[in-house]
Amino acid sequence: MADITTPDLLPGLTGNVVQKRLVDMGDGTFAPMTVTRLATSSNSVGTVNLGSIGGAATAANQAQSIAALSALAAPYAAAPVSPLAALVSDTVPHVFGPFVPQLVREIWVTLNATAAASGTAKLLRSTDGGVTKIGLTACGAMIGSYAFNAVTGVIANEIVSVETEAAATYYLSITLTAGTVAVRVAQ
Repeated sequence: MADITTPDLLPGLTGNVVQKRLVDMGDGTFAPMTVTRLATSSNSVGTVNLGSIGGAATAANQAQSIAALSALAAPYAAAPVSPLAALVSDTVPHVFGPFVPQLVREIWVTLNATAAASGTAKLLRSTDGGVTKIGLTACGAMIGSYAFNAVTGVIANEIVSVETEAAATYYLSITLTAGTVAVRVAQ
């Protein structure tokens, strides 16, 4: 279905046009929405006022609304931090890091065995620059901790944390007894 739009003039507001619009929700229902168009607007979005503040449809309010929409789009940009990645194929204990996450974004751990792998891996968190590294828990149970035996393919590909503390850094500890594992910590 398509959206239904009907133009009307607002009483007492010369030059401003309000469109009453029913937006198709895709499930057979419509949601009401009002779009105000300013006759004198020159912003790059066109002449749509994306939200009248205090009931007044002004160019300043339109600029504030556009700025708010730009800020909402920011979380959908790629994370600016580089992933922590390595290929492990020996039996020496490794600790990779630090991984410095962008705040309030999911941290993914990916472990992929390219040859039958056995061993352990654990994501560790530090708030003192890596001096103290401890495992992650949720409700008292270890998370981000993996033990695997003769696995080929995916060992882990999951979100393990969302960081909110600026001082936090992450490390990946891994020790193999056999095989090869590609490791990655990323956002």
